[in-house]
Amino acid sequence: MAAVKALISQTFADPQGIAKAVGSFISADECLYEDDEVSVYWVRFAPHELVPPHNHRMHAFLGVYEGIEVNLLYRQAESGQLELVKRRVLNPGDTMVLGGDGIHAVHTEGAMPSLGLHIYLGRLSTVSRELFDTETGRSMPFTDENYQMLLRPLGVTAAGSGSADTMLGKPEEYRGT
Repeated sequence: MAAVKALISQTFADPQGIAKAVGSFISADECLYEDDEVSVYWVRFAPHELVPPHNHRMHAFLGVYEGIEVNLLYRQAESGQLELVKRRVLNPGDTMVLGGDGIHAVHTEGAMPSLGLHIYLGRLSTVSRELFDTETGRSMPFTDENYQMLLRPLGVTAAGSGSADTMLGKPEEYRGT
């Protein structure tokens, strides 16, 4: 795992090089490669949208090469409710590791989309994952329908107000790799 983390950090040290090598896509994410050991996804997070809290059920290495990606990291309490524990800001060239039991939500900072590569240690497309509704405390299967139902404009809850950072309390802030 340390070797993968070092390789990702070294690769993202040149964010402009990644941008040139990867090119562009139309969708919000594209699977660039997948087998039983690893999945590599190109990701684009739109400005002003909050991607709902979700898990991956495997280690994930996240790297940003354009824009600013904000990860809201959660812990699931014994009651099942999510507790926001950290806000992690990734600028171009920054990377982070999300553990196999990690839960996060994502949004961008500013008016530009965030572009990056997410590398998962396993076949992401076949794993049973969960989405979390922070307002009800419910978890549900990660499906396109549930994802679209929970996707929110940044700063708006289903009830119509509140920000991503204040819905569950003030998290610890961490900037950088």
